[in-house]
Amino acid sequence: MAKGVKLEVNGKEVRLKDFPMRALKNTVAGYIKSLNLEEKPKEIKIHIILDEEDKGGS
Repeated sequence: MAKGVKLEVNGKEVRLKDFPMRALKNTVAGYIKSLNLEEKPKEIKIHIILDEEDKGGS
């Protein structure tokens, strides 16, 4: 099981089962590793704020 994966939507934690947890971890970690950073990532935090277009508003 992936460790240290936490997803919150609108301030509420979303409980993830094993597959979505691993998928989220591997997708984000793979993207970060492709950036060729100077040091190996140990912790990754992402905070995304959606605008009205992203929310499906008109």
